Amino acid sequence: MMEGAIEQERAALMRIITLLLALAGLAERAAARSPAMRGFVLWVLRRAEAVARDFVACGHDAPSMPPAGTRPADAMRLALSLRRLARQLKRQIKRQAKLLIAARSAGSAGTHARQPVPAIHDVAHALTMLMGLAWPIPAPDTS
Repeated sequence: MMEGAIEQERAALMRIITLLLALAGLAERAAARSPAMRGFVLWVLRRAEAVARDFVACGHDAPSMPPAGTRPADAMRLALSLRRLARQLKRQIKRQAKLLIAARSAGSAGTHARQPVPAIHDVAHALTMLMGLAWPIPAPDTS
């Protein structure tokens, strides 16, 4: 049962990574748009980046935020920051897989594994809400 939760978490992290990379592409495309359009897109993306940054940091020192602005260079810096966040999540997935393998070899998979599926669900929900998308999956009962 724990392995199912871990697989769900991994799949959710992969979806968040995909979303971050898509947002990075949107930031790059915004660099070539009019200042008004670029400013609006960057305003939305900065909020999504802040949610992702808090999630990736998990109480640790967060990576530095790109400076706010609406120039094309600011859009490219934001795209780079979103890609860095995606890479950090990929590293977390790899670390989690190593911990799971170590726990299996020790015969205690349940003691090392955590169950952050609700937290991942909340981050994915926040990111999709910021982007104006519907979130059809109800939050898991954590009571």
